[in-house]
Amino acid sequence: MSFLGAGIVARLRDWREPILWGALLALGLWLIFIGYMNLAPLSFVVGLVAAAAGFGLLRDALRRRRLRSDVPSEGMVVIDEARIGYLGPRGGGFVDLPAVVSVEIVTRPHVPPDSSHAWLIRAEDGSELVIPLGAHGAEALVSTLSALPGIDFDLGAATITEPGARRATLWRKAG
Repeated sequence: MSFLGAGIVARLRDWREPILWGALLALGLWLIFIGYMNLAPLSFVVGLVAAAAGFGLLRDALRRRRLRSDVPSEGMVVIDEARIGYLGPRGGGFVDLPAVVSVEIVTRPHVPPDSSHAWLIRAEDGSELVIPLGAHGAEALVSTLSALPGIDFDLGAATITEPGARRATLWRKAG
């Protein structure tokens, strides 16, 4: 028997990773405080490490959460080291991360809602991957694409929340 409703349990399940890393951050801050107040250097150092790890992991989890779709979409994303692949019923392919020349977020309100927002990844050879945000495994793209220097995930999240058809370039290869 659950004291929480099914909707609340589902919402908590969606937010479990940010909740976990937020708890690690809070634990680290508490250990820093205890170490400082009791002059316990080990507690202070462990708190610093835990707070730094919790902060970094929480930031990454919140980015992934903001750049994902709650509506499942068709297809599957496969990431193998520095290779991004999309396997879908109407297209797909593979792109190596060093060969990526641009990353965009595209919102398309005129298509079915399950594929209305998508990643558009272009490679040097002219090939493109159009990956719906709701595709299975698409949340791992944020971690993989964070290796690109200066990529702006906040612009992508802002593009998704604004109504209408939009296209935002999150990253473009220099030169």
